[in-house]
Amino acid sequence: MEVPPTVREHAGVPLLVGIGGGLFATHVWHAIGEEESAATFLLGIVAPMLFAAGVVGGGVWLWRRDTDGEYALRVGSWSAVGAAVLAVGGVLVILYQQQYGVVMDEQAFVVVNAASGGALLGFIVGVYDIRQRRAEERATRLTRQLTVLNRVLRHDIRTNANVIQGNASLLTEESVDTDEKADTIRQQATDLVKLGKQARSVEQILTTEEVDRESQELTPTVEACCERVRRDNPSAEIDVSLPPAVPVVAHRLIDSALANVIENAVEHNDKETPRVRVETEPVSRNGTDYVELRVADNGPGIAESEIEVLKRGYETDLEHTSGLGLWLVSWIVARSGGEVRFEENDPEGSVVCLRLARADGGARSVGGSDTAAPAV
Repeated sequence: MEVPPTVREHAGVPLLVGIGGGLFATHVWHAIGEEESAATFLLGIVAPMLFAAGVVGGGVWLWRRDTDGEYALRVGSWSAVGAAVLAVGGVLVILYQQQYGVVMDEQAFVVVNAASGGALLGFIVGVYDIRQRRAEERATRLTRQLTVLNRVLRHDIRTNANVIQGNASLLTEESVDTDEKADTIRQQATDLVKLGKQARSVEQILTTEEVDRESQELTPTVEACCERVRRDNPSAEIDVSLPPAVPVVAHRLIDSALANVIENAVEHNDKETPRVRVETEPVSRNGTDYVELRVADNGPGIAESEIEVLKRGYETDLEHTSGLGLWLVSWIVARSGGEVRFEENDPEGSVVCLRLARADGGARSVGGSDTAAPAV
C-alpha cells in the first residue's frame, strides 16, 4: 500500500473551491449588475454569497488539516450533490409556479441561490460522514490491535513462564548443568521484560486518539539504538551509514520501532556473526520528500506468512506473527504517516524498509489525522 499522497494531489479540495468559487463569482456578478432593494440584496445575494464563501472556506480548512485525499473527495462529492439537488429543487419550484401562471423574476439566480445553500449543506453532511467513517475505522483498528495484543501476551507469557518453571524445577537435580539452566531462565526473564516494554508502547498507542507526530532527527536515534544492540550482542557486526542530519516527521515512539527492527535483525539471526547494515535512501513522491531507512541483515529472512498476517491487519490461532515486535513497528510507523515494506536481501536475509516524510520536505504531517497505514 502506498503512502497516501497529500491532499493537494486529490480532487476533493479543488472541487470544493471550484464549486464555492464559481457560485460566489455568480453572486458578485448579480450584485453588480442588478439594482435590488435592501431586503432582496441581503437575502437574495449576501446570504447565498456567504454560503458559497463558506464552501470555499471549508475546502481551505480541509487542506490546512491535511485531510486524507479520499475523505476530502467524499466531502467535495457531498457538496456537489447538495448543490445539484437543491438546484433541481429550485427548478421544480419555478416550473410548479409557472403551472399557475406565476413567473418568477431572475429565475437563474433563484436556482444559483438554491445551489449555494445546497453546496454548504452538502459540505456539512460530508464532514459528518467522514467523521463517522473515521470513528468506525478507528473502532475496527482498535479491535484488531487489542486482539493481537491479547493473543501475543497470552501465548508468549505462557510459553516463557513454562520454560522458566521447567528449568527451575531441574535446578535441584545434581546431574543437571545448573549454569545452562540458569542462563535459560535469565534469557526467558529478559524476554518477558522486553515483552512488557513492548506492551507498554502498544498501550500508549492504543490509548492516544490524537496523532502525536513531531519533527525528529533520525540519525542520533538510530545510532543510539545500534550502540545499545552492539553492547548486548558483542558478536554482531552493525554497519551504520547515515547522513549527519535526517529530519523526519514521526510519532514520538519511533525510537521503539527502530530499536525493534534493529534488535530483531540481530536476535533472530542464525549466523555465528550476525551482520546488519543500516542506511537511508531519499525518495520523492507526489511532491513530498521521504526518507527510507533500510535495515538489511544476513539472517534467515522473515516468513511470507508473517508478512501476509501484517498485510491483513489481524491474527488468528493458526496464522500469526512470532511476537509483538513487527506489530509494534507497523503501528508506530502508521501513526507516523509512513509505511513499512519488506524485501529480500541479496544473497540472503531480509531488508526492512521504514519510509517517513522528511520534516523539511514539504510534508504537512505534524498534528494531522491518523489516516496512513503501513504497507507490507
